[in-house]
Amino acid sequence: MSTQKLGRLEVTFETANIQGVATTRLQLAGRIDDSAPLSSFIDNINTPAVIIDTDGVAFVNSIGVREWMRLLRGLAAKGCAIRLERIADVLITQMNMIPDVRGTATIASFHAQYVCGACGAEAAPLIDAGQYAAQLAAMQAPQLPCPECNSVMELGDYPERYLTLFKA
Repeated sequence: MSTQKLGRLEVTFETANIQGVATTRLQLAGRIDDSAPLSSFIDNINTPAVIIDTDGVAFVNSIGVREWMRLLRGLAAKGCAIRLERIADVLITQMNMIPDVRGTATIASFHAQYVCGACGAEAAPLIDAGQYAAQLAAMQAPQLPCPECNSVMELGDYPERYLTLFKA
């Protein structure tokens, strides 16, 4: 495992054999912006599969979106199967507005803003895209329990901001 700093973004690399396939796992934390040339990592990835975890990403601007798209395009051009896990709220909303932000990647899970009508709590729970595939395809947010009072939480924004890319 190694970690590199790109401006305000920290990228951790790990290569492992997952289900018999050599896989590079990238964990991103911080800000994806003009100081983070993500495409510079493409030549360092030599596995047929790549998992990208953006759980720690707190901010992305327009130049960061461009860099993200260059990374995904470069990996796809190398023939890598790309899986996105724990997609940060700031990226999943971009993916719903700009289809190229997702590229050819498979989405495993993502964060979305939820609010509780009973106690007012706000949270960004992790949503398993496979588990809730039918609901997401119907543009319905999963009903999740509030971490504070256990009541049912609701999506805190329009479903289109989070669910459009899953639409059947």
